[in-house]
Amino acid sequence: MELRAIETPKIECARKFFEEINQRIERDKVKYDIVNDFGKLMEIVGGKER
Repeated sequence: MELRAIETPKIECARKFFEEINQRIERDKVKYDIVNDFGKLMEIVGGKER
């Protein structure tokens, strides 16, 4: 997936934001992260890719 140059700083900002949130909450209840595709999402939530 190719991103426009302006998208990269937005994604990095989101990563930092999610990292900060993850430090303030109970990790076993919620995890904020960024995924690139459905397979990665299913890996994080414990499902299987179809």
